Amino acid sequence: MRTCLGWALVQALVCAVGVSGFSLSDLISDLVPLKITTGSTAQNFEGWGTSLAWFAEYVGCLEDSQQEKVADLLFDAETGLGLQIVRYNIGGSNTTLNATNSMRPFAAVPSMLLANGTYNWTLDSKQAGVMLAAQDRGALIFEAFSNSPPWFMTISGDPSGNVNGASDNLAPANYDAFVDYLTKVVQYYGEEVNITFRTVEPFNEPSSTEWQLGNIQEGCHYDAVTQDSILQKLAISLDAKGLSPETGISASDEDEYGTSIATFLQYGSALSVIDQIGTHAYQETLETVVSIPLELLASNAGKRLWMTEYAGGSYNVSDIQTGLALSTQILGDLKNGGVQAWIYWQAVENIYGPGGLWGFLQMPFGDYGPQDVPWPNIPIQISKQYYTMMQYSKFIKNGWTILNTDSDVWTLAAMYQDEDSNTEIAVVTTNTESSSTNTNWQFGSMTSQYIVEVYRTSATENCTQLTGVVLPTNGVLQYTLPSNSVTTFHFTIEAEAAVATAG
Repeated sequence: MRTCLGWALVQALVCAVGVSGFSLSDLISDLVPLKITTGSTAQNFEGWGTSLAWFAEYVGCLEDSQQEKVADLLFDAETGLGLQIVRYNIGGSNTTLNATNSMRPFAAVPSMLLANGTYNWTLDSKQAGVMLAAQDRGALIFEAFSNSPPWFMTISGDPSGNVNGASDNLAPANYDAFVDYLTKVVQYYGEEVNITFRTVEPFNEPSSTEWQLGNIQEGCHYDAVTQDSILQKLAISLDAKGLSPETGISASDEDEYGTSIATFLQYGSALSVIDQIGTHAYQETLETVVSIPLELLASNAGKRLWMTEYAGGSYNVSDIQTGLALSTQILGDLKNGGVQAWIYWQAVENIYGPGGLWGFLQMPFGDYGPQDVPWPNIPIQISKQYYTMMQYSKFIKNGWTILNTDSDVWTLAAMYQDEDSNTEIAVVTTNTESSSTNTNWQFGSMTSQYIVEVYRTSATENCTQLTGVVLPTNGVLQYTLPSNSVTTFHFTIEAEAAVATAG
C-alpha cells in the first residue's frame, strides 16, 4: 500500500518491530513520496490507437447515423476516446469465391488488386470510410499493414495460410508483385484520398505457425530470411514511387516481445530500411526474461518502438476486472516495455463471435455479410475497457512525454509543455486491491496552489469527474484510492511555477 503516516505513528511502529513483525525498510519505502518531476523523463509518446481490421468492414455497412456514432465514440477527443493512431488493413481476400467462408464475419478483407492485374478501389470503401471519419475527428498517424498477400499470390491460393502453418505462403515468384501492391495502395490513398501512411507494415505475426489453410482470418507465415528480403524490396518500391521518406517501414509485428527480439536479431540488411519496430503484446508477462530488452534494441538501432496490437477480455464486459486487466497491460507496456505508442486490436468486437469479451465496444456483427446485419438501430454496448482506456487517452496524447515513475508500478505520469511553457500533467494510477490505498506523490515546490481534476472508473463509475483536490505549495498530493479502481489526476502548472517542478 502507498501510505503517508505521521512521524509519531512511525516511531510507535518502529518500537513495535520484533513484536508484531513490522519491517522498518518496508515502512520507509511506504513513507518516502514518489517524486514526479518534469525533469525526469522516460520516452516521448505518440498516442493511442486501433486497428481497423476487421470491425471497419462491419461498421462501414451501417447506416450513416450509426457510423457517425461509432466514430464519435472512438475518435472524438471531446466526447469519445480521442484515439489518434489508425492502422489500416490492406486486404488479401477474394470476394468472388467461397474460399473465404471459413473466416469469421468481416475478416475477409478484400484485395483491391484483382487476379487479372487491375485494381478496384471501391472494394474496400467501408474500411476507408471509417478511416476518413477518424481523420475528420483528429486522428494524426496512419499505418498500413497486411495480414496476408492477395490470395492469388499465395502458395495455397487462400489468404488464411499455407497447408503447413510453419511454411511461407507467399510464393517466391511474387515477392516483387506483393510489395508493388502494398506501395500502390499507399500511393493511391496519398494521391486520391489525402491519407498519408507514415509507415507500411508487410507482416502480421509472421513467425506464427497458426496461419494454416482454413483459418478464421487472414494470415501468412514468413521465415526471418524471407522477411529480410521482402523488407528490402519494399524499401526499393517505396523509393521508386517517390513515397519515401514520408512513408517508412515498420516490422515485424510478432505476437509478443520475445519473438520480436528473436526476429530482430535475425535481420540482416533489412535493419537499415526499417524506421519503426512494431510488436504485439500477447506475452503472459513483461517480466519474462529475455536476453536483450526490445526497448534497448530499438533505441540502439535508432528505431521507434510501437506496441501495435493487444486485446483481451476474460470477464464480463461490464465487470471492472476487465478494465483493471487493460490498465495493467498498458502500465506494463509503457513502463516496462518503453513503447512510444499503444494500439488496441479491434476497438469494436462482435458480441456473439470469437473475442466477444474483447473490445471497447461490442456490437452484433451478424454472420458473413451485410445482409446479415440487424437493422436499423443496432445496439452498442460500451465496456469497462472503454472507460478505462478513456482514463488514459483523454489526457495523455500525441506529443506528450512519459515521466519516470519506476518506483510505483501502478502509476503512469506524463507531461506536455505548450509554446508558452505552461506544463500540463496527467497521472493515472490503478488500484487492483480489494481495499483502498493512498497516494503519496511529490511534484516539487509550487509558487501557488493548484486545483487538480480527478476522474475515476470503478465498478460504479465510468471515467466520472469527481470533486477536484488542492495541490498545496509543497507539491505533495495525497489521495485515497478506492479498491478496484483507475483514477486520473490532471492539472496545468503555469510557466512561472513550472520551473520548481523540474528538480
